[in-house]
Amino acid sequence: MNLDMQGHVYAPFKVKPDPALAEKFLRGQGAEADLSTVPPTYMIFLRGETRGADLFADLGIPRQKALHGGQRYEWFGPIGWDDELDVTVTLETVTEKQGKGGKIWFADVAFDYARADGTRVLREITRLIERE
Repeated sequence: MNLDMQGHVYAPFKVKPDPALAEKFLRGQGAEADLSTVPPTYMIFLRGETRGADLFADLGIPRQKALHGGQRYEWFGPIGWDDELDVTVTLETVTEKQGKGGKIWFADVAFDYARADGTRVLREITRLIERE
């Protein structure tokens, strides 16, 4: 894992919830497609390498060695279907530890979602893990 990426802030990119994609997201999880509101974890579905934050490549994590270590959410307000949000991705911490089976690295990545006026609506922290 590229330890030098700690503290890196990516250029913001825009996302907008899409009810058709949200329905696919929910059905893919085996959930009922209730689209009366934007599903709470749907926003993670909209980010990715094509939007400017290629975390696996930038951290040097081969996908076959990557583990998902969980996510935490902090909500500051609701997200509506018509909201276009700016997303800023920050590689907050990159930590290396020695485990029984070799080295293990943890990367905590923050995704901050805000409306065009700067009003923050969501903060998500994702932990990526790579084992030697």
